[in-house]
Amino acid sequence: MDNDFILVLDLGGPQAVIMARKLRNLNYYTEILSGKADIELLHRKGPRGILVVGGDDETDSSAFPRAVLALGIPVLAMGGAARLMADAIGCESEGTQLTEQASQIQFKDCELFDTLSDSDRYFVRIDGFTLPEGYEPIATTIDGLTPAFGDFLHNLYGLQFYAESNDPDGAIILSNFAEKICGCTPYWSIENYLEAEIKYIREKIGEGSALMAISGGVDSSACALMMQRAIGDKLKCVFVDNGLLREGEAELVTNTFRNELGFEVISIDAGDRFINRLSGVTDPTEKHSAVHNEFLNVLSEVSDQLGDVEFLVEGTIYSDLLTDTPADEAYTRKYNSGTLIEPIRMLFKDEVRKLGELLGLPESLIKRQPFPGPALAVRCAGEVTPEKLELIRKADRIFTEEVQISGQDKKLTQYFAVLTDTRTLGVRDGEGAYEYACALRAVAQNGSAFSVGKLPYDLLERVAERITLEVPGINRVLYDITGSSFALIEWE
Repeated sequence: MDNDFILVLDLGGPQAVIMARKLRNLNYYTEILSGKADIELLHRKGPRGILVVGGDDETDSSAFPRAVLALGIPVLAMGGAARLMADAIGCESEGTQLTEQASQIQFKDCELFDTLSDSDRYFVRIDGFTLPEGYEPIATTIDGLTPAFGDFLHNLYGLQFYAESNDPDGAIILSNFAEKICGCTPYWSIENYLEAEIKYIREKIGEGSALMAISGGVDSSACALMMQRAIGDKLKCVFVDNGLLREGEAELVTNTFRNELGFEVISIDAGDRFINRLSGVTDPTEKHSAVHNEFLNVLSEVSDQLGDVEFLVEGTIYSDLLTDTPADEAYTRKYNSGTLIEPIRMLFKDEVRKLGELLGLPESLIKRQPFPGPALAVRCAGEVTPEKLELIRKADRIFTEEVQISGQDKKLTQYFAVLTDTRTLGVRDGEGAYEYACALRAVAQNGSAFSVGKLPYDLLERVAERITLEVPGINRVLYDITGSSFALIEWE
């Protein structure tokens, strides 16, 4: 089943990840590639169908990878990509004819819309086109607009809308495209992935052994459990306490792995090394680099001490590949050469959580908040010092406690405190004092986009009061309400 999958080409925006996850939830395997990827890479991948999405704000038709239309395999362009496709195939534009309103849509009797009935649908935008020879409208609105067009002979389709959340019709369209038009098999599941990956790991490692660093996050935890199931005690786990962790975190992680999961964990206290490495460093990029490089140094020393480790295991997940690897190379890592093994590299975060559940990972680790690799180093603006780390630990603990007590944690994926590098005038013990300002951040994430948590004012007021009273050194508390259009979740 090497080519039994749909390739999603990303023209920009969050929709590539959303559509790929929807198809996987329907049990069709998907991979994502940049819309700028070389056509030869697409040939080598050999998918059974291509879904082109994104480009909603793009106006240059050259952004559409028109070469895919000549590959001889089915293509479905959705949203802005459909409008770019229309330009690419030579449609004469009649301008935008509808924006942000609902209209009844009538589907043509065809495989793509099999089992669908006429229904009302909300459209962000519909443009009008004069279609070239070979193409025809395959859906129309009650007002005579054309939200979808296609070439049945070559299985090339454009839909000026997406499969939205809680959208049964959208799910049917994706399923029809994958199975009825592309001939894909709905074989994808976490269970099948686990079985195939364990087989691969055992063949790869053989009689050798592997070293893995665990952090207590769901990625490394699920990865470690998969490795343990595959090779047992030939896996050596190390936990590096870099002195940049949240309050009580080192003890929580090591105790969970040792007492609940039965791992032998090598625990390394390297806090002084990391703090010294960060001395005088204020640039966020340099902080990331300093923490990463020191971590590699520690891991290398552990490997040398063990002496018999042939393989290194990393809990890389799919979003890491998509963001950290050049777009047209992301998939060359599907099967790694050399000594690096990445067992969960093709899984999205929600799939990693499902894997954790399947493997028996404790709920405390499955639902654990994402935490940046450089840890609190990137939640302390400016130079990182032991004193500032102590302030942010206490503030973060208070915020976490109050969010959980209020029940708001069930609506959020991340909530944490950030220590700014700004001192503000306040009052401490009846006297004026310049102390740090602390910012609070709470978000709910969906794929690559997120929304700011709308926390109750009384909760924020209570958190601010506790922090300023219980954490001398912080006299001002701010709430960050910046959305994903202009900011990332983390400050650094």
